Amino acid sequence: MRKVRSRLTGGGGSILILSGANLFILLCVCVLLTNHLVPRYGCRVNPSESHFVMGAYDRESSRIVTIAAGDSPQIYDGSLLVEGGIAGFGARLEEWKRESGLNAKLHIVLVPDRAVSSGTLQQITDMILSCGFTCSYAAVPAMMQ
Repeated sequence: MRKVRSRLTGGGGSILILSGANLFILLCVCVLLTNHLVPRYGCRVNPSESHFVMGAYDRESSRIVTIAAGDSPQIYDGSLLVEGGIAGFGARLEEWKRESGLNAKLHIVLVPDRAVSSGTLQQITDMILSCGFTCSYAAVPAMMQ
């Protein structure tokens, strides 16, 4: 049998160090993603499930409103907390109503947490509809049985 010798000038130490560093970075990214330490807007809610799909919506004439559960529910307009709870949201609706041209075509997409009471959700929906806006609820897709 014939012996084969390596003709490489250096050892494989630099390749091992580089692959070890890449593995460490990959593990750090995986840990960050599973711990939800990535930046997020608004607040984290658990919406209800639905078998229906909302489809596309016009982003220029729509607002996304997130409702978090609690003794006094926290309401977010996009990623900004609406100060004053439900009363503050009523003032925000009046601001949107005063804006020119939005009165007839503004559509509000509500993203309520599943722990938000139906009474609170109905009160917010009534406020939206009384201002002449339309609204819909967002949900996560239901698991197929």
